[in-house]
Amino acid sequence: MKRVLSRHRLPRPYRAALALLWFAPVALLLAALLLAHGMTLALFDPRLLLPLLLLSLPALYVWQEGVDVLEDGLVARIHLPRYYPYQQLSYWRYDAHPARRVLTIWRAQYKALECRAGHLSDFPLLLRALEARVRGDSGR
Repeated sequence: MKRVLSRHRLPRPYRAALALLWFAPVALLLAALLLAHGMTLALFDPRLLLPLLLLSLPALYVWQEGVDVLEDGLVARIHLPRYYPYQQLSYWRYDAHPARRVLTIWRAQYKALECRAGHLSDFPLLLRALEARVRGDSGR
């Protein structure tokens, strides 16, 4: 397992609120079933558990989404986790204009990652890691 130097996620209060929002239907459904029927074996029926699991997936996605800085690359946890070694990243640019504040990282001819600064915690630390390892422009 590669050592993670820093993790950059949506700031914790927003991330927790979004995860709770996505998990609320599961909790409401379980509460309604418990109030109506009490603790029964029907709560362990796969026909109930599978939809509850599917309803929980967005909450899990919101919780893990972000960027991990490793010693030898980046892990972008956007949609699906993807590992990008620093040697394969060709360029990055941070548009620091107050209306945009967008970080874009290219790998060869396509964008490997594009995200807004406000969506990631400890964003200056992420920029310092990129400045040290990948050719780029901080736009400052």
